[in-house]
Amino acid sequence: MKKILAMAWVCVWTAVVCVAAPGTLTQWSTIDALLKGYYDGVATLGEVKQQGDFGLGTFEALDGEMLMVDGTVYQIDAQGVVRTPDDAVRTPFAAVTFFKTDIELTLPAGLTLDQVQARVDAALPSMNLFYAIRVSGGFSEVRTRSVPRQEKPYPELAEVVKGQSLFTISSTEGELIGLRCPGFSKGVNVPGFHFHYLAADRKSGGHVLGLVTGDEVRVRVAVLREFSMKLPKSATFDALDLSGDRSKELHAVESERK
Repeated sequence: MKKILAMAWVCVWTAVVCVAAPGTLTQWSTIDALLKGYYDGVATLGEVKQQGDFGLGTFEALDGEMLMVDGTVYQIDAQGVVRTPDDAVRTPFAAVTFFKTDIELTLPAGLTLDQVQARVDAALPSMNLFYAIRVSGGFSEVRTRSVPRQEKPYPELAEVVKGQSLFTISSTEGELIGLRCPGFSKGVNVPGFHFHYLAADRKSGGHVLGLVTGDEVRVRVAVLREFSMKLPKSATFDALDLSGDRSKELHAVESERK
């Protein structure tokens, strides 16, 4: 099989598929489109897996939280049930990479989510890059959420999260699967940190709202200097008004309500 290496991409011509190399974040659609209620599937999970083995996203009709780790996609639905969906299932938004550790550190017990993020930030070479982050170990608790499947006409995401399901997972072993995106990615992805959680027993997880480390945890970081975005081929997407700054709306959607 003939392969041609060009920049960060390996193009496998016999399969007519360009596969991203490690160090590249590949994304389908934009976070602002998701905020506006664009939940139509734009790629199959099989297509997503061709571009990475690690990442985050959601499912068509906003049917729960998605994470990918070690090449397997997991779905955490609104009841907190963890599934491994078929490759034919579609996603409206996903961002994935082939994970390769560039930075490692350990963090002590008793840290909150904000403190974990601050410790990781201190170890990063720049705030202007994309990063994939794995935080593995024990947690006193992890507070997560998921959202129910939606029906058309789709409501905007801020409305959906008013009916989100909240979970507190206590004394748990597992892994945070996350991305850290630079500030200039506003409107495209979530600036700053975005984590989903998967318990080691694969029985619980979700979008992370808060946590407390219960043991020393291991942090692995992949530095991502290449970014590729695939926009939907859709008249509905083309007609969306994606102008304006939705930072406050995104913060409200992503954060834990006090």
